[in-house]
Amino acid sequence: MAWVALVYVLAWSLLPPLLSSSFPLDVAESLSWGREWQWGYYKHPPLAPWVLHIFYVVFGEVGPYLLSQLCIALTLWLVWRTALRLMDAERALLAALLTMAVAYYTRPALEFNHNIAQMPLWAALGYSLLAALQDGRLRHWLLWGLCAGLGMLTKYSVAILLCVQGLYLLAAQRQVLRQPGPWLAVLLGLTVFAPHLYWLQESDWLPMAYASSRAETEQAYPRLAALGFLATQLLNHLPLLLIAAVALWAGRKAAPGQGQWRWHCRMPGYVLTLALGSGLLVTALGVGTGLRLRDMWGVPMWAFSAMLLMALWPSAWLPVARTRLLRGLLVWLVLVSLVSGLFVTWGAQWRKRPSRMDWPQAALAQQAYATWDRLSTCPLDVVAGTYWLSGLVATARVPGPSVLIDHDARYSPWVDLQRLQARGVLWLWQDDEPAPPAPAPMDQLPQGQYWHAGTWDLAWPHDGSPLRLQWRAYVPAACAR
Repeated sequence: MAWVALVYVLAWSLLPPLLSSSFPLDVAESLSWGREWQWGYYKHPPLAPWVLHIFYVVFGEVGPYLLSQLCIALTLWLVWRTALRLMDAERALLAALLTMAVAYYTRPALEFNHNIAQMPLWAALGYSLLAALQDGRLRHWLLWGLCAGLGMLTKYSVAILLCVQGLYLLAAQRQVLRQPGPWLAVLLGLTVFAPHLYWLQESDWLPMAYASSRAETEQAYPRLAALGFLATQLLNHLPLLLIAAVALWAGRKAAPGQGQWRWHCRMPGYVLTLALGSGLLVTALGVGTGLRLRDMWGVPMWAFSAMLLMALWPSAWLPVARTRLLRGLLVWLVLVSLVSGLFVTWGAQWRKRPSRMDWPQAALAQQAYATWDRLSTCPLDVVAGTYWLSGLVATARVPGPSVLIDHDARYSPWVDLQRLQARGVLWLWQDDEPAPPAPAPMDQLPQGQYWHAGTWDLAWPHDGSPLRLQWRAYVPAACAR
């Protein structure tokens, strides 16, 4: 089993950068953030971009894909450790392994983002609170608080699980609230989160405004549409359900009439809380408020789905079903790996349009640096434009230039007018789009001889039509050739 896991991790880490020609969208964006080492960004907290930047510096193009697989591996290990505290060793191991049968743990992991980064932290919150409740040791409470703080530094949706766990404590473990452990955990979590909380206040709560705009909906019945979120989560459990159905059929055939569906674990209420609480709470909030729910918000919520399945699996059917479960999981992993590899390689030809991973990042970056070096003696320091185009150029090298994102100067506080005046800027946009207004503070630069303009035609890897980009470059007098 260990060698299968090793081959799987290596394949999903090494092959994607070989089969694709650019980073996924979220990877390019987060890399352009992480290099700036801010306490927050206009969409999200900072921890995931920081870690991603480190992995890219150390491992190069493999880094983002390796980081995704390590997040999944750590999640499975934490699920196993949690399940060991609740059920026998065989069920615990199956619970951890079968987590991979939830589709979120396979194809979506090609694009490391804040949802993938949350996975091990949600699992760690589940484990640490359980350990604190069972053992009552202060170190476990502090671990829970630390994971809560780090989780909130990763993505605010971790608050959903914290609310679910808080409701569980109030409903089933109220006596522990008379002890210092939970309150010290809250204090530690707030301390870890405090620098970002200060940044939020200073930035006028910028990510909250972004999240609010993303949650708006124009659907006729938004409250009922929220149920679609739950349906999508069920669909992502389809591989797990199919594998379980085949194994159940084999178990019932081998031991007819002997299987009993009942709890085979300790603390079944906590198992239900971890496995279902977050998804149901988010759905209830969507139905109650009418806010639009993004399907991918569910990515980290299902680390304990297989644990719930194992907690209920009839003991009489488990010996026969075990082999079917493992074989089914292996078939699923091989199948999804092959399909994902084929899609990354030839998906653009099949769909007649490129995905983000099909863009000519190397050619774009080479053209950008060549154009800039022809005009300027100073290194390329800032690339302006959409976070996609500018991010592709900025993340093609280590270290790369900073990104000045269109539309709002608050999105790129690391770029000010003095920096642009001293080092210049390269500004990009697609030719099939209207020429955008210059983003602040670039709109305050002097006009005239300092500016240069032109057009690039870059070959697409999927057809013969070129990708045409417009560019403008501001080169200060001190850097001009």
